[in-house]
Amino acid sequence: MKLLIADDELSTRILLRHCAARWGYEVVEAADGLEAMTLLRGPEPPRIAVLDWMMPGLDGVEICSRLNAQENRPLIYTILLTGKNDKEDVVHALDQGAHDFLSKPVHIGELHSRITVGRRLMEAHDRLLELDKIKDRFLRIAAHDLRNPLGYIITMTEMLLDNDFAEMRKNLDSHLEAIHETASVMQGLINDLLDVSAVREGTFKISKQPASITEIVRLAARIQRHAAARRQIILAEQLAEIPAFSFDPGRIRQAVDNLLGNAVKFSSPGSTVTLSVAQEEGWVNVAVADHGPGLGKEELARLAAGEGFQPLSGKEGCLGLTVVKKIIELHEGMLRAENRANGGCVFSFSLPVL
Repeated sequence: MKLLIADDELSTRILLRHCAARWGYEVVEAADGLEAMTLLRGPEPPRIAVLDWMMPGLDGVEICSRLNAQENRPLIYTILLTGKNDKEDVVHALDQGAHDFLSKPVHIGELHSRITVGRRLMEAHDRLLELDKIKDRFLRIAAHDLRNPLGYIITMTEMLLDNDFAEMRKNLDSHLEAIHETASVMQGLINDLLDVSAVREGTFKISKQPASITEIVRLAARIQRHAAARRQIILAEQLAEIPAFSFDPGRIRQAVDNLLGNAVKFSSPGSTVTLSVAQEEGWVNVAVADHGPGLGKEELARLAAGEGFQPLSGKEGCLGLTVVKKIIELHEGMLRAENRANGGCVFSFSLPVL
């Protein structure tokens, strides 16, 4: 992390530069307030600034005040060095935007502690900003995913109610089935949004009980078969009959629905999506292989590093994949993804048979 030392005394700058560099910081220096302000307003400003209160050009308090007034700029943690001991002066400096202060002569151990606090606060602040960006991306994807099926439902119901489209009522059952399926997709997305919130808050839970995973996977395939047929996609099954074991059937069904639904959504018309279940050495493996665009290198790297899925490229399905990863983790299982040599992607997860 970059750290600024701003002091008009050369001996102080040399001492603090040596210490900060030994603590692992990238150090920049300023001999007066104007030079310090220029560095702090640069394209890659220091995230921590150790500022002498009394400097030529601008004093440390004025620098803090100007930083505090800036909008849409990175937060910079400021520590004032001062020989002033009057409480009113200190209160004034804090009111102007200073985050901390240290009395001169500086105790190096105390300065190290104050800088460490600043670094941790900056890291936490940056992480919160990143999480806020992720939340905004999730909401944009959700809005996009909800808009299309909602538009379809509105259009279909308007046509069914319009006397000019009376011919449509002859196939009412099929239209109602399509509307029901579309509404179910929307409900699934809303559930994913709620589940993502639960994952972030640490309240996402599972409830295990003996069940047949083969039947769970077979049911998910039956539900997705209609959507696959509409896109002229063949849904192939390779399902071994696995004896019942303990897992959360509702959550695993949710995981399979997400993986299979994404595979159908992103595969090319006329291609095949293969759903398989197998058992090997105390593990049950479920895999979904598609012929879609596959995952980008960054998505694959995040998964390999255990960081989960984020809407890095704005793709649909990231909400559900985040939930799927948490479901498999709570089962003490493993989730994997790899691109196929001939195009497409294979998502698979393994559950321990306990």
